[in-house]
Amino acid sequence: MYRRLRSLLLLATGIPATGLAGFLWISSSFLITPKHRDLEPRHREVMERPAEFGLQLEPFRVNATDGIELAALLATPASVPGKAEKTRRMAKLLGIEPESPPALAGTVFLLHGRSGLKEDMLAVAERFVAAGYRCVVYDARCHGESGGECCTFGQAETVDFRSVLDRTLHLLQQRGEKPGQLCAVGISLGASVLLQSLPDEPRLSAIVAVAPFATLPEVVNHSARRNLHSHIPLWLIAGTMHTSGYRAGFDPFRISPLLATGRTNCPIFFVHGALDEVIPVDHTHRLHAAATGPKKLRIIPNGNHGNVLARGGDALYREMIEFCLAASPAPDPGVPDDGPPSP
Repeated sequence: MYRRLRSLLLLATGIPATGLAGFLWISSSFLITPKHRDLEPRHREVMERPAEFGLQLEPFRVNATDGIELAALLATPASVPGKAEKTRRMAKLLGIEPESPPALAGTVFLLHGRSGLKEDMLAVAERFVAAGYRCVVYDARCHGESGGECCTFGQAETVDFRSVLDRTLHLLQQRGEKPGQLCAVGISLGASVLLQSLPDEPRLSAIVAVAPFATLPEVVNHSARRNLHSHIPLWLIAGTMHTSGYRAGFDPFRISPLLATGRTNCPIFFVHGALDEVIPVDHTHRLHAAATGPKKLRIIPNGNHGNVLARGGDALYREMIEFCLAASPAPDPGVPDDGPPSP
């Protein structure tokens, strides 16, 4: 894809009308249409034998407000866990007896990154269930098994997140179960969506934002100059964003987790890899500085964009879980009255 864009970039400078139009169309497609991934063997193993990983999995569906369907999984502690290495190891770090499950701590929503899958987040769920959390993972729109054609980097995704939260509360109410404390963990795009959700979502007690971006134009400019050409004109990148916004129905220049972070008092734990070349660590430093509520910052010295949680290891997961556990519960989330739950 990048090779094709480089060729079109050269063409755009030589044949303004056709070259520029081709570049803007293909580059905007690359921006708003994430690469589709199939399940990997590691995903299939967990899905086929969840108890061996300390989980019980239940699929459910969520109807977004614009009619698309989102695929989700409810992950709870397995009644008879197998080897469950990650869960048992985390329980030990937290001082919990693996054979004596803790009382319900709450519900945590796990949001994957761009071109990710809900199954990517099951490794995070394996740790959180050790502390008594039930976990909800879902495919973002135009990812995995979910519907939708375009990624809007937060405009539609923040509304989708509220729909997932609402549907989960309906599901638990139908079972007579209390949701407990509501928290969320997001990675990359997922983290950026969570930050944008906070000003209008008072039900969350705490979130963990792993490798978020501060503003969309900044990260797109950085990506274009890193992957295409270090001197690509900013006006050409702006043209790509305008074209993307026109095609997907959103304003890329208004996508700003940075502004949203300054409008919430929700506790936020920021995590970033010092070696991240996709979203430079400066984004998280600025987000952390802008946060007005309780906050924490952890920079992983040897972490990059794709391995920051792995590099942080169990010690980082323990910090994430303890940060959520320490947060004061938000007001009773209740259940919205705006219609019946999704089937």
